[in-house]
Amino acid sequence: MPLAVLVFLALTATALGYSALCFFSPFGPCRRCEGTGNHISWWDKRRAANGTPSRPKRRSIRKPCRRCKGTGARLRIGRRIHNRAHKIHADGTR
Repeated sequence: MPLAVLVFLALTATALGYSALCFFSPFGPCRRCEGTGNHISWWDKRRAANGTPSRPKRRSIRKPCRRCKGTGARLRIGRRIHNRAHKIHADGTR
């Protein structure tokens, strides 16, 4: 089989797989809070990575993540594209 056909089939399979993923699971974990819903400050994250304890006499303050509003989930890009296309189509046919 020619290389162009293999590339086309691979891209088609990838697109269909991602479309199915967006259809069956429209929400994915938030990238900022890693799906926890709480955001840890950069200072506490850095200290934890180095293996040193957090600031003494101060507890780590976990705030609700602003990107996902504390849910820990975000709408996938493919689902966003689908929703926008559906809205444009619905507005255009009214």
